[in-house]
Amino acid sequence: MKKFLALLLAAMMALSCVAVFAEEAPAEEAAPAHPLGEDPIYDSIMIEPNTLLDAASTVTPAEEIAKNTTFATAYSAIPLNTAKTNPVAMPQLTAGVNSKTTDDELKMWKQMGINAVELSIGNDELTYEALYPVVERLRNFENGGFEILLASNYTFQKDKIIHLQLEGWEEEIERFNDYLRLMASLNIKTVAIAWQPNGISRSGDTPKMIHGASAGATNMEGIDPMELKNDRYYTREEMWKTFGDFLKRVLPVCEETGVRMALHPNDPPVPYLGGVGSLIISADDYRRAFALANESPYLGMKLCIGCWTEGGLLFTDDMLGDIDEFVRNGKVFNVHFRNVSAPLNADYSGYFEETLAEDGYADMYELMLQFIRSGFNGPIFCDHTHSSVNAELLGSKTNRATSDAWIKGLIYAARAQVLKEIAAEK
Repeated sequence: MKKFLALLLAAMMALSCVAVFAEEAPAEEAAPAHPLGEDPIYDSIMIEPNTLLDAASTVTPAEEIAKNTTFATAYSAIPLNTAKTNPVAMPQLTAGVNSKTTDDELKMWKQMGINAVELSIGNDELTYEALYPVVERLRNFENGGFEILLASNYTFQKDKIIHLQLEGWEEEIERFNDYLRLMASLNIKTVAIAWQPNGISRSGDTPKMIHGASAGATNMEGIDPMELKNDRYYTREEMWKTFGDFLKRVLPVCEETGVRMALHPNDPPVPYLGGVGSLIISADDYRRAFALANESPYLGMKLCIGCWTEGGLLFTDDMLGDIDEFVRNGKVFNVHFRNVSAPLNADYSGYFEETLAEDGYADMYELMLQFIRSGFNGPIFCDHTHSSVNAELLGSKTNRATSDAWIKGLIYAARAQVLKEIAAEK
């Protein structure tokens, strides 16, 4: 019994010594693993989940967050796509089509998310019977069809008889009015006009900035603005008179039918071309045209960024301000969206070429921002594009698609920026 008590006492003393030693020297055991995100070794490369959760959006429901924290954190950190819910202006990107546009081309525009068109009408199609099937095909095409936002007929758009008041002017005016009535019967509400009887002018120079492709390029030294292309010379004031006479005869029919006219500027915007005075070569010329029409809601503009930037400061010294004014006053019926390499000089000399939107001298993003800020919801169109190295396999439609994709990206980015600006003001 004494021996047993002695052994028990020795054991208790030994345990006591071990406890004392443990207090004096830490045991050499592996430290427990740190919870995820708390280990200093990983702090520099791992994000603490709770940090993301604090700033997370509501993409993932609360019950999903509780059920699967890791998944919910990663997913909810992705910004929401506001494209469909964004309340700000949304220009309608349009494709150019005619009666010969193939189903494959229409499918391509559809697959690009383009649901509106500008319809080019031939002279042999200026009857209801000829045009109705064309219009119905577009409106009933697959996946919702296309909205026809504008129509153009080359003869009526750049009509020498009307613009120069040549023989047969009265009859031609009546034909134009019948054209407006035809558009109304097909529920097409806007037509294009351009007071330039000799069309646009290009010197035919080979462009340098379009990476080897063919595109419009003009050296004004290669154009004689007073080269006689008609029966005689016509001053600018004469052209303003013929335009005023046209408005007196046509605007009442616009009011009767509800069809508007979108006036394109002269291209290039110089005072004379082909011995004929130009009507629209500045923003102030547009103001004069609208005043001549007594501010009729049936006369507006094709705001051609290409022509405005060709003219540069000669066209406007406040491009963003003018865009805002004309959009808010309801005068912009259509936008042509393209860039050029440089503006003309102060004496209307110089060289420019049509470029990819990102390569020209104008900041196309800032211009798109202004259209969105001003509330422009109308059609926007890349009116000129480069020609392909292989027209049969890689035709101009494919090249235009690259420009359209760029425009779509600018619209998306500009709308997102304006939405942020609106949110910041609240």
